[in-house]
Amino acid sequence: MERPRAINNPMLVGAMELLKADNSPKHRDFFLQELLKAHFLTPAVVTPKPEKDENGMVRMPPDAQIQVPMLSTHEGVRYFMAFTDMQELKKWVKSLEEGQQLFVFGFQEFATMVKRADSQCDGFAVNPGGANIRVTRKMIDTIREAMSGNMRD
Repeated sequence: MERPRAINNPMLVGAMELLKADNSPKHRDFFLQELLKAHFLTPAVVTPKPEKDENGMVRMPPDAQIQVPMLSTHEGVRYFMAFTDMQELKKWVKSLEEGQQLFVFGFQEFATMVKRADSQCDGFAVNPGGANIRVTRKMIDTIREAMSGNMRD
């Protein structure tokens, strides 16, 4: 596994600020465009714990199990956490717990995890310690439909 590159999404962060200030179609479109391009940090627990090889590269065993933690609302709705950068991650998690790793996921990876048949998650929350924009199952379906429609054109 390669060392993750620095993750920063300044355009997405700006799009979220615009969306929070004015939920107009123009700002929603801008947010969605940036959401689809973004790479997010998310904590995960890997069992067995990955180890470094002789070259210092972290290698994950083929039988590794990856658990991505979720947050829950007071109503019991669950979301995966997607952080736009390390500063946003640190608002939520001051330090990683023993055995936790950081993964880099994009929209497609989160959508796949949310839409799995055995998923108990309703979506993913972008910067839950800050902007806290929730991308729900319904939104994921709408985005995927629009993407497949664009591919046919």
